[in-house]
Amino acid sequence: MTNEYPTSGFWDLTGKKAMVIGADNPAGGAIARAYAEAGADVALCALTPDEAVMRARAVRRDIEKMGRRAPEYIMDVTLGKNVQVTTRQIVKELGGLDIVAVAPDLFLAKPIAKTTDTDLNRLMQVNFNAHFFAVRAASEEFRRAGQPGRIVCVTSVIGERGLPNATAYAAAHGAVYNFVRAAALELGPEDIMVNGIALGWMDWMDDRIQPEDEEAQRAVRFTVMRRRGTPEEVGPLAVYLSSEVATRYITGQIFPVDGGLLQHL
Repeated sequence: MTNEYPTSGFWDLTGKKAMVIGADNPAGGAIARAYAEAGADVALCALTPDEAVMRARAVRRDIEKMGRRAPEYIMDVTLGKNVQVTTRQIVKELGGLDIVAVAPDLFLAKPIAKTTDTDLNRLMQVNFNAHFFAVRAASEEFRRAGQPGRIVCVTSVIGERGLPNATAYAAAHGAVYNFVRAAALELGPEDIMVNGIALGWMDWMDDRIQPEDEEAQRAVRFTVMRRRGTPEEVGPLAVYLSSEVATRYITGQIFPVDGGLLQHL
């Protein structure tokens, strides 16, 4: 019996149009570069009009060296209308949209008693609402074009296993976990696949680990690989989950990239 879908196609995004929200973040930047290396043009969405734009511009330079298009945008993920309008603009300028990766990440470590209403609202807006708005806008574009779509939501393993003093952050990412599952159920019949990547202790997160905080140090001690993850270890999985060939029967799943942290945390 022959293999109808050769495995080489799992990593081929030639001719695809992708949008990466949070391309200014290490994970988002790595995913954007991986998409381009696999053959896609990539719209880069920075979350704020400050140094984030410069980080996204560095990603753009790398992608353009590969011969791919990488236009830059600023997307305020806290406003659903802004996400919708920017997505529509990207579709027009790229000439379509096949893939969306959503990778915002706003960290906060505070006890519940010291977490203000403003803190909580901001964390939910950036870490959860961004995913909801992006999936809503992207699915509308896929539907408008009458085509399949692939969506990858980047979240944190803390959404699966909470930690003290990171309750608001954990709650926001916990919402992303269940959103991925529910959105996959709703959109799957339209061949729109929604999956997630959950990050563990990564090499850009040193500012989150306080040496005197025993609970925070669990993220270091319990990583099976005994090292931090790197951005380059996120990109290949995102490419796989964004392939129409690879994900014909994969949706609603959250894949940890955590060096085995969830086995112990």
